[in-house]
Amino acid sequence: MGKKKSYFFANHAKSSAMMVSLIVHIILVAMAVSFVAFKVIQKEEKKFEGKELVKKPKMKLVKPKVPVKIEKKRKQKPKLRKRLVSKNVTRKKAVFQMPEISGVAGGLGGLDLSSGVGEIGFNLPEVNFFGVKQKGEKIVFLVHAGPATTTGNNRLQSPKSRMTFYTIRTRLNEMVNDLPEYTLFNVALYWQYHTTPFSTNMVLATAENKARMVDWGSTLNPLQLEETYGSGFQRVEGFLERLEQVEWPNGCITNDIPPYSSKWMYNYTTSPEIRKHYKGVADYQDFQNWARATCFALEQKPDTIFILCTGYVIGQDEPGMMALCFQEICQEIYGEDRRKYPTINVVILNKVGSDATSTDSQMGKFSSIVEMFRGRSDIIDDIREVMTDEELEALKDMTGVL
Repeated sequence: MGKKKSYFFANHAKSSAMMVSLIVHIILVAMAVSFVAFKVIQKEEKKFEGKELVKKPKMKLVKPKVPVKIEKKRKQKPKLRKRLVSKNVTRKKAVFQMPEISGVAGGLGGLDLSSGVGEIGFNLPEVNFFGVKQKGEKIVFLVHAGPATTTGNNRLQSPKSRMTFYTIRTRLNEMVNDLPEYTLFNVALYWQYHTTPFSTNMVLATAENKARMVDWGSTLNPLQLEETYGSGFQRVEGFLERLEQVEWPNGCITNDIPPYSSKWMYNYTTSPEIRKHYKGVADYQDFQNWARATCFALEQKPDTIFILCTGYVIGQDEPGMMALCFQEICQEIYGEDRRKYPTINVVILNKVGSDATSTDSQMGKFSSIVEMFRGRSDIIDDIREVMTDEELEALKDMTGVL
């Protein structure tokens, strides 16, 4: 019997199976390492689909059976805390009418524009009042119009001597015409016992009001007459009595006026509230001359007062006392704050050929008033200083003595 062949795997069957299995696992592991398995997930894009709107039935409007009152709510305007300053301001022009008959209630002063304007804060105009420069937007001019402004050195009146007041009136008209339209102004003429203003209240410096002021004084002390505004009234029978009977401020005289007067006349008198502050000479018992005119100006509540006079000439009234009188009046009108008081500015007209020393003495009497009211003062040594070249040429051909 032949000998059978011996095989390795047959003899080692278990070991061979193990080896095969190991090789297979190694191959599988190698394949697993060489390949990366991944999965791609692709998201679908979201789409929004709108739903169909549900149509609602429309309701018919039904008129209410009971009437309903609808009130519109007013919008409140904002309050400005800061003061506004404007250079170019257009204001509505205000014009007052000259009274046609005497005794008209309110007279020319029916339009009261004396309050409120100063609060707007316009740029203050500067006025050159016969050499005295002062700023203001509520201005009162007081001008002496008695014999001292129309009589020559020979104590007679003539066209040449009356050129003094003609010059004063012409310069005054120019000052008023130069005022901005937003300015308030008034003018008063005075002599010893009377003060007659242009209007009972200050008015806007419109072209119409300026023209009326010029027309009001156009007949005053003409060159060709020898009568004088003031003392000349004594020669017109019954006129002074008529003037004194005119009650201030409810009436004025517009007819049968002397030809050397303004076109209408008031008779300003101090009220008991003003008169009680007078502490002067007992014979007067009231303010006279420029002092009465100043009382009128203070009652207008201006911020600037200009006075043209020929001297202190009020009896024995002491200047310091007069300054205190005006201060008391201002305390009642303006209050205790002296910053609200007006400036009082004085210009004294010296008679041509008169001694300047006397005029300086007169100016010294006004110093207490000027200083108390933060004013300025000056002297016109010769009226020819404020005349134009044309007026000086005309003066040469006039008769009489200046």
